[in-house]
Amino acid sequence: MKKLAVLLVTLLAGFAVTACGSSNSNKEVTSDTLASAMDEVCTETNADFDSLGVRGLSNPAIALEFQGTAEVRQAVIDGFEELNVNDDAQAELDKYVAASEKIIAQDKAIAKAAEDGDQKAMGEAFAAQDAAFKERDKVAKELGTEVCGQTPDIKVEDTGTAPPSDLDAVEPKNTVEEAADQYLKDGISGDCEAINANRHTDAGELAEESCASVKKALVNGKVAGTESYGPVGQAEIVGNADIHLPTYFVTDLDGNLRYGGDAINDQGGLRPAPEGNDAQATAEATVQTIRDNDVDAFNATLPDSESAFFVKGGDVADFSDGKFTKEFVADIKDGDAEPVQLGLNSTWGFYFLEGSKYDWVMAMIHIPGLGGHYRFSGYYPVPKPE
Repeated sequence: MKKLAVLLVTLLAGFAVTACGSSNSNKEVTSDTLASAMDEVCTETNADFDSLGVRGLSNPAIALEFQGTAEVRQAVIDGFEELNVNDDAQAELDKYVAASEKIIAQDKAIAKAAEDGDQKAMGEAFAAQDAAFKERDKVAKELGTEVCGQTPDIKVEDTGTAPPSDLDAVEPKNTVEEAADQYLKDGISGDCEAINANRHTDAGELAEESCASVKKALVNGKVAGTESYGPVGQAEIVGNADIHLPTYFVTDLDGNLRYGGDAINDQGGLRPAPEGNDAQATAEATVQTIRDNDVDAFNATLPDSESAFFVKGGDVADFSDGKFTKEFVADIKDGDAEPVQLGLNSTWGFYFLEGSKYDWVMAMIHIPGLGGHYRFSGYYPVPKPE
């Protein structure tokens, strides 16, 4: 089973950004055509930004996030270098590139500070980067670009993914739209009793302080889109300050969809997953490492070393002290079921695992950084179909 850990490391290293020059790169770019030529390069690299995953919320995740953004931003500059720019236009382009290089330098500084756990250095790097963004955006305005240096529209798109038609899984009593609307209503109210009542049995109970944080995050929120994946569904909730909160709901033991988890995805959390992603491989690796009790390989399936599931002892079964952990582990070790994809998008991958007393939904999160890398982040009991 050591090969699974090697596989995941290989997948992590397997996605690289290549510079994309303009398809008209042989044509001379003048001051009059510079903005449109730059926009073509920036448009071609948008897919790389879209593959960056969720926002980092721990030091290891922040390091991955900003290592990724540095590489994508460098690819944009490399794309500019492929343009056939005349001297006058080059002088204008150089101003944009110089500001962009300052942003990249701070990407790297933020990543290093996060790796070192240096909060002061991280704060200084964020402040310096904010100044560099303002400088770049000023140049972009002067140039008249419509893509480069502009905030892109965040789109919600159906992924077209769904459980296999012959999968014998429970169908929830309510819809994901109903679950999302209720969650948003309860969250905005700040009523902790109502918030907890709308959480899945195995999602834990929030304290008053956490409920206040939920209210703050969801105020003025709206549901921008939903998609159903059988016993689980996802909503794109746009909360306070227009932050995109891809939120999923899992069928609870009484048959109703309830809150399971959420994340922040600044590119939009309900879109097709990046091509070449490793979500299925990670789901399979998670199951196999539990069967083999291979702690190192299991830890390699997690988002980072700060994951709540990270095992420091000698038994994978100790990865969680949750109410249903023993039954989840027993069903994996005693059975031969393999994870079946229910749905997959730009933030989450959901997998069905047949069990004995319960069936299970496993959640894989699209971790920060470059490429389509998904890691094990949650498991939930769902009732057997009647």
